[in-house]
Amino acid sequence: MRIKILTALIAGSFALTACGSPTPEPAPAAAADDSGVEFTADDFELDPAIAPKGYPAKVDINGRKKKGQDANAPGHKYNAYKKGDLVPVKCQSSSGGEIWDYTTEGWWVPDKYVKTGTDGWAPGVPRCGDETSDGGGKKVHGRNNGPAGPKTGTRAEKIKRVIDAAKSQMGKGYLYSWGGGGKGGPSYGVEHHVREGGDDYYRYGYDCSGFTLYAFWKGAGIDIGPNTTAQYKAGKQVPLTQLEPGDLIFWGNGDNAESTTHVAIFLGGGKLLEASWPRDANSVRIKDLYGQGSWTAHAIRVI
Repeated sequence: MRIKILTALIAGSFALTACGSPTPEPAPAAAADDSGVEFTADDFELDPAIAPKGYPAKVDINGRKKKGQDANAPGHKYNAYKKGDLVPVKCQSSSGGEIWDYTTEGWWVPDKYVKTGTDGWAPGVPRCGDETSDGGGKKVHGRNNGPAGPKTGTRAEKIKRVIDAAKSQMGKGYLYSWGGGGKGGPSYGVEHHVREGGDDYYRYGYDCSGFTLYAFWKGAGIDIGPNTTAQYKAGKQVPLTQLEPGDLIFWGNGDNAESTTHVAIFLGGGKLLEASWPRDANSVRIKDLYGQGSWTAHAIRVI
């Protein structure tokens, strides 16, 4: 089915794109630069249907005004949560490779001091949505902008950087979200539709083509287009029997670009890397090759 979504963004109304959509690429949003900015609840796009969750504090925890800060940073609150207190977690984010929890009182606390039952992203807790490759982005829905990666190097070096860029998004709790992601990394989805117990409009992460767009832009400075239709035309068609790492695999009919519904990156060794449903903390993942009977007639070699 050909899907077209129109939604209003801060800068106006644009046609947004996602997996399987033939809608033309919108003018990219300006790259955000929110490094060091103090985010508050008003900056996050959170699903009102998801209530904050309370988790016991493992130790006495000082509240921070910004994620990543030291315990005694300016503006901190001493012992905002005492050992055993329930920490009311509104959403989660990351800084310096660590998970941080944002509370209903407006404090950031290191997740390692909160007993969520896991060392990773807590199930059912939304992402705050303040993470993109260019330093941050407030309430960005759909394709975003970000700095291009290097265009230099051999073909093998470029392919390695693309795959490395894609792999770098694994394990960060990003959810599959229709219309989410772009050149600047993860973003919120574009439509108010409830799937798998939540609304994609409030889910922070990638859809399939937003993910591949990011990988090629960040890894090799190549704009492959905002959706599967454009991406199927972004390189040379190669037989499925001649797949090489870095090739794009598509689901669709024959060589009809507008029929494409999904895209993934071939890794070699019978593996692919994709952003796909189910919508959980493992939506960006490596999998064995699957669904070959539904692939397009060719793969696409961009590099």
